[in-house]
Amino acid sequence: TFFFQPSTFSLFSQFLDTISSKRSKLKRIVVFFGKGGSNFLNIIKNQTNFEVVLGVTNHKNSQALKYKSLPPILISQDHKEIFNKLKEINPDLIVLAGYLRIVPEFIINEFKGKIINLHPSILPHFKGLNADKESFKAKKACGITIHYADIELDSGEIILQYHINPENFNSFEEYHKELKKAEHKFLPAVIELI
Repeated sequence: TFFFQPSTFSLFSQFLDTISSKRSKLKRIVVFFGKGGSNFLNIIKNQTNFEVVLGVTNHKNSQALKYKSLPPILISQDHKEIFNKLKEINPDLIVLAGYLRIVPEFIINEFKGKIINLHPSILPHFKGLNADKESFKAKKACGITIHYADIELDSGEIILQYHINPENFNSFEEYHKELKKAEHKFLPAVIELI
């Protein structure tokens, strides 16, 4: 598990540069995203030793779908259809980035150890929806967690946690911008790392 404070950004970047220079094969990843899709777009923009081979969303009006040069996209509410596509592709990694539906056990079990989730609080605090708002309101467990997905909601082995001091922000909107910056910095880095 990695724990980072803002001052460690540059050391982490140097570490990733070393690792990425040693990798040659592109990892094939699938990204599940939601209504906004900013993390999905950011992952595409930051492809280094990985390639996004499929985007999956249940939002036909996702903001991300307005952009050009996207990988193939599966828009579906049907987890069996999604499962069949995943089996066909057999990705190296599946990234849950703002996908606000519970991924069913049969998908988790089939791809155990190959699914990571981005969560907007310091787990195990504030599991589930609205974790960013709830943690900011409580002034506790603010930040992000990236972890392996498990059948229990927002559980699984923690890969990285990044703490953000809520006292530095006058409003949730200000805090949320900082949270997004952290998500956009660390999620592609973790994908590259694992």
